[in-house]
Amino acid sequence: VEYERAARFAGETKYPFRKMLLLANNAITSFSHVPLQLATYTGFILAGISALGIVVTIVLRLWGQDALSGQATTLVSVLFLGGIQLIFLGIIGEYLGRIYDEVKNRPLYIIADAYGFEAPPESTPARRLRPDAAEQAAESP
Repeated sequence: VEYERAARFAGETKYPFRKMLLLANNAITSFSHVPLQLATYTGFILAGISALGIVVTIVLRLWGQDALSGQATTLVSVLFLGGIQLIFLGIIGEYLGRIYDEVKNRPLYIIADAYGFEAPPESTPARRLRPDAAEQAAESP
């Protein structure tokens, strides 16, 4: 849908750039698991690249080339372990993100309007339980 946006009524914004960045960071991290998944993916990429580096280092050592005597082994080892740490950090972050979503108890959906019904439902709370949670709540004493 295309539209023409009018110029801002109040003129230039007075909101500082730093606060805009903090607001953007809050918006991205509050409603998305993508940053957590990026940590995991980056860890896999880093571990994969360093695993290739390990193979290259071993092959070069077997051929007798000693251009990077100790630095290559140390660098590849540190990159590999850093990649593994990022993978597990991303996994832990995913778990924490899912726990956080469960604790917020947000509804799966919100019904704003219902068309084609004779009367509105008896109760339309803002928060709805998931179907499995409603069954568990009905079974509990």
